Amino acid sequence: MKKNKDFHDWISEFFGGYLTAKRNYSDKTVKSYKDTFNLLREYFDGELGIKFINMNFDNCNKENIYSFLLYLRDEKSNSASTINLRLSAIKSFFKYCGEEEIELYKYYAKIKTIHNFKGSKKNKVEYLTSQQLKLLFEAPDIGLKNGRRDRFLMILMYETAMRLNEILSLKLENIISSGEDVEIKIFGKGSKYRTVPLLKPAIKHLNVYLKEFHPLNIQSDYLFYINHSGRRDKLSPGTVDAFLKKYAHKINEENDDFPINLHAHMLRHSVAMSMYKNGIPISYVKDFLGHSDISTTSIYAYADNEDIKKALEAVQENIPSSNVKDKKWKGKEKDLLKYCGLE
Repeated sequence: MKKNKDFHDWISEFFGGYLTAKRNYSDKTVKSYKDTFNLLREYFDGELGIKFINMNFDNCNKENIYSFLLYLRDEKSNSASTINLRLSAIKSFFKYCGEEEIELYKYYAKIKTIHNFKGSKKNKVEYLTSQQLKLLFEAPDIGLKNGRRDRFLMILMYETAMRLNEILSLKLENIISSGEDVEIKIFGKGSKYRTVPLLKPAIKHLNVYLKEFHPLNIQSDYLFYINHSGRRDKLSPGTVDAFLKKYAHKINEENDDFPINLHAHMLRHSVAMSMYKNGIPISYVKDFLGHSDISTTSIYAYADNEDIKKALEAVQENIPSSNVKDKKWKGKEKDLLKYCGLE
């Protein structure tokens, strides 16, 4: 067995011999596993800005794997059964590595704690009505610090229609102020930046939040963080998913039409649907969401921030007062994919 193997060596051996020679998996199952890893590497590249060549055991951690699964659910509208098949393939890989090399078992130990997803794929877009949004924004206990954080995160997510990974990756340096105007610079899909303007109600919430949570105004700090061993780490997707579910169940106890399967992407859907229902051109909605295209009729349309600002004003009533050196594969990703069996 090869000594000093890296992440890609393990993938190569996983697909090159283990699944077929040792587990006798069918061609169909092997293809499904390969599809999973290709989706994973595309997610890491497009959403996390990590090239396949730089993927390793440390950045393929529980948080990033879980955010990948949320992406399949929220962005790709995959059913729970499909997501669980992807999760099974990933767990199988990490289990293989952990059983072969004891030093790698710690990675599997964390990945295996990710639970299967429940529910089924919905054919229609899930979004919250104006009344439901009002109930959601009133749900956190703002007498508690975490409650104030949760409420502002939900407000900002609705106001900007950011994807969950986008909002959790925001740093103070992404907040651009010019006089009384504020814009948020978002690093989105395909490694593309876009800016979204904030209107006065949201700016007031932002200023209150910054005063409490960022009194030192350290520009490199994450906007939303958790204190861990004396440092400020990025808030995890799992934390957001958990408090959204908590508030959804709380509201549902008195309003049984409120969806208990609430997830972050539903807020993105909600503002887009509000804009569309208020007569905002679909091309403006496309640019606001950061989509490359939303329909064949809007693929060439463009909206600047002034257009988006006017569009947002139509829905304001819902807002309350680790790298690895490239080594020999640099510039040869196709060769690396072939070596790993993912071509």
